[in-house]
Amino acid sequence: MKKFLLFIIASCQLSTANCQLTHQWTLDECMDYAIAHNVEIRHLQHEQQRRQINVQSSKDARLPRFNGEVGGYFRTLHSGDGDRFDANASLLDMGLMGAVPLYTGSRLSSQIKANKYSLMAASEDVRSAGKDIKIQVAAAYLQLLYYKGEVLIAQQRQEVSQLLLQQANSLFDKGQRPKSDVVEAQAMVSRDEALLTAAEGEVAMAKLDLQLLLNLPDSVDFDICELADSLSHLSPLTSHLSTLTSQLSSLNHQLSTSTFHPAVQSANYSILQAEQGVKMARSGYFPTLSLVGELGTSWTNLDGKISHSGQIPLTSLGIAKNLSYKFNYEPEWKRKNFLYSFVGLRLSIPVFNAFETRARIRTAKVNLEDAKLAYDDAQQQVRKEIRQAWQSAVTAQKRYEAEAKSEEANALSYRYALKRYDAGMATLFDLSQSHQQWFAASENTLRQKYEYIIRKKILEILTEQ
Repeated sequence: MKKFLLFIIASCQLSTANCQLTHQWTLDECMDYAIAHNVEIRHLQHEQQRRQINVQSSKDARLPRFNGEVGGYFRTLHSGDGDRFDANASLLDMGLMGAVPLYTGSRLSSQIKANKYSLMAASEDVRSAGKDIKIQVAAAYLQLLYYKGEVLIAQQRQEVSQLLLQQANSLFDKGQRPKSDVVEAQAMVSRDEALLTAAEGEVAMAKLDLQLLLNLPDSVDFDICELADSLSHLSPLTSHLSTLTSQLSSLNHQLSTSTFHPAVQSANYSILQAEQGVKMARSGYFPTLSLVGELGTSWTNLDGKISHSGQIPLTSLGIAKNLSYKFNYEPEWKRKNFLYSFVGLRLSIPVFNAFETRARIRTAKVNLEDAKLAYDDAQQQVRKEIRQAWQSAVTAQKRYEAEAKSEEANALSYRYALKRYDAGMATLFDLSQSHQQWFAASENTLRQKYEYIIRKKILEILTEQ
């Protein structure tokens, strides 16, 4: 028993020393790397950036808008009936138009607030996804540590079997034990070698799962460190239960509000965003007022001539005659440049838009009610997860303490069985059974230890601010 304890403690100390000599990943490093390289987290961060752009765009909507315009035409003009006018006319117009919103029925201010709440909700979604990733990484990390602990137990188990085989051979050579004891001891060694191989395979698979969860490249030489609170393999954690119990009162206060959890905060921001959506929809009933202005220039050209012809009646010597005449002239305003400008107010009053505003208001109210339901559901889900995590941690801690006592009792039983075997009062089969029970209890203790650690870690992640 003492050898086993010394072996476990020495192995843990060696693992800690290796973490310092070579780069072995800690749990916090694994969590940080997973969050930084997780595809889902990166998608949520991109969504957060898009909503940040929407916030800035809604703020920029208050700025004036300017448009440059260029237009022109070319015409050919003709007229007859005595006065004939033939000309080519052209016009080139250039200007700069601008408009500034003065009053929009609180639509722009509501839009800015709604986009801000949407951005806050996106930030909380990133935090919530980060918590989920942390829980997954912690579970995979501790699963790997558990399999590593099983390898240590399997190695110790094999060493004990080797000692039993040597003792069986020694007693058989002295004629104190039959050959069947040697065969039984060899079978125990073979069985323990198979268990060790299986445990090493589980370590390799668990390491691969954790590496894939972190999105690490295959070229990285990956290994992890033992947790500081898991080095005492057989020490009952008597103080942890009282610590968890003392935390329950503060935990109940947190559960009464539940606003610390990012999922609840995100749902709360969605409610605020939906309220601003109702205000935006109602702004469709209000008039809008804008300051408008234009500054431009136009260039006109008239290239043509006007001709007039007619007859003047004359009477000479009693004979009536007509005198024909025709003259041409060109207009004086052939080319002109004009510079124009104006500033004014534009008021748009909604009269009837086929009930579109009413439909938007109704839809916004439905969205608000749905956001409130999502908030209540998020609160209930968080309460459920935290209470279950707390109860699971307490139960796992109690089971770990019970398994630690069982392991200690089975180790003592094996020690007495070994003495009886040495005295010839027990068979190797009896010793083998005691051996199996001892290491089975060791595996159960190891399993419950990491079960307790992961439950406690999940509780810490769920309740962290």
